[in-house]
Amino acid sequence: MEQVQEYIPSTRTPPRHEALGWFQVVRRVQILVWLFVTMLVQIGWTATWLKNQPPTPDTEAKWTLLYRSQAIRFRRTADKLGGLVIKVGQFLSSRVDFLPKAFIDEIQTLQDSVLPAPWDRVRPELEKELGPISQNFLTFSSKPLASASLGQVYEAYLHSGERVAVKIQRPQIESIVEADLRALSIIVAITTRFTQFGRTFDLGTVLREFRRSIYEELDYTHELSNTEAIREELQDISYVHVPLTYKALSTQHVLTMEFWDGIKVNQKDVLTSHGINPSLVAERAIRLYLYMVMDVGLYHADPHPGNMLVDPQGSIVLLDYGMVGSIDPITKRHIRHLFVAISEHNAATLVESLDGLGMILPEANRAQLKRQVTYLLDRYYAETLDQLRGLDIPSLLRDFENLLRNQAIQVPGEFAFLGRAIAILVGLATELDPQINLVELFAPYAKRFVTEDHGGTLGYAQKRVQRWGQTVLSLPELSDRVLRQVEAGDVEAKIHWDQGSHLIRRLVRSMHSLTQSIYVIGFVLAGTLLLINKLPVYAKIAFTLAILSFLLGLVRRSR
Repeated sequence: MEQVQEYIPSTRTPPRHEALGWFQVVRRVQILVWLFVTMLVQIGWTATWLKNQPPTPDTEAKWTLLYRSQAIRFRRTADKLGGLVIKVGQFLSSRVDFLPKAFIDEIQTLQDSVLPAPWDRVRPELEKELGPISQNFLTFSSKPLASASLGQVYEAYLHSGERVAVKIQRPQIESIVEADLRALSIIVAITTRFTQFGRTFDLGTVLREFRRSIYEELDYTHELSNTEAIREELQDISYVHVPLTYKALSTQHVLTMEFWDGIKVNQKDVLTSHGINPSLVAERAIRLYLYMVMDVGLYHADPHPGNMLVDPQGSIVLLDYGMVGSIDPITKRHIRHLFVAISEHNAATLVESLDGLGMILPEANRAQLKRQVTYLLDRYYAETLDQLRGLDIPSLLRDFENLLRNQAIQVPGEFAFLGRAIAILVGLATELDPQINLVELFAPYAKRFVTEDHGGTLGYAQKRVQRWGQTVLSLPELSDRVLRQVEAGDVEAKIHWDQGSHLIRRLVRSMHSLTQSIYVIGFVLAGTLLLINKLPVYAKIAFTLAILSFLLGLVRRSR
């Protein structure tokens, strides 16, 4: 064990690792570039062929078939080549803002699990980094526990008896990544030069973000720092475990960490057979991510089942911190403003918040975007707790994806990873508990953001009363104007029944709010008049009735 403690990686000369030959590099680049070029040609040819045909179910079916066949071809190429191509597929599956749904649905099945490299090639890589195995480990299994596109994980025991997991980069992986990034650069250049799609979306920025994330994932010292940072942030949460790391046995290409056993989080039947409540696990996973994203601003960006285990006590074990996302204070503030805008049914503020997050492209039609956002707010707006509980989250997510596809909106790279993590997590949670209410779990955060943004609960209440008062004061003029238009025959009512139900609900809510505001404002005005006339006792009664009316309205709205 003394030898392990004395080992200092930074004092050693960086070892030379196995690399691809020039012919292998050229061959990989050729395969990838040819794959994407032929896909672009197919899309261009189909677009030309269907150019003069109106959109019909038949043409939509042709496009869907094309995108699906291309995704299958990409997935097979990724399975064959491995390396960075699998990561590209996972990254593309998160880009709902500019890729067709049929393509994304198909490549979402792509798993970062590949055949392991043989031990006789991996062992030299390990010993180049740490020296002879017997010097640092009591035993070391030659059979990998897991094998991914960039690295493999092995079980070992230290001389002190501690059980550890050792993550080792795959042979040739650095040169494979460089070859694949070179191919992607050529593909982006061709797409930007010859297609409208490439000119519309900033693919160069997307590639730079992807390149940065891959370089970070290849640097295991970065992953070690990520692990320690998240463990420090989550240390007070009793149902979460983050593995300890061993700096003395970790380098840029090798990471040694505490070994954790557990059940994969998506194995519902196995969890139940061990006496673990799947619903509790689902709730804990959602609460954990809400805390990481909303409070800490640092989150695990790849929560697939292989990276989330459940121990015998039902606690969550988070593994693999190669992909970690961070949210800076400015971005967190814009996200808070988003929730405030949604809670206040304010489409203009919501669009401004999206713009502040860098999601709206310069050529966007803001008036049209605002109309679509207003429609979404109208359709999913909920004032009472019962309405909130009944919110259709899957439909909301589908409509939001359609908004991203139909408008000039591009999701920044960091949000693409967050969106992918949320999609994976929501899928896991609903798989574990189909009845889970995600809105109820999120409601405390939404309430806190809204009240804090208005200066606390009292400030929020004051602004609500102020808005009600403005509604009451504008009511006579508005009613007179509408009645005059009705008399003149200038008003024509059209109701689209696919939107009718949520419009009627909104009208009912507005009537309840209006009635409540009349009571509150009436008592406030009465109290003010009584104070002016030096009748403080009666004024206090009037103000008390105003407060009681306001509280009664809040109670009714929360039902």
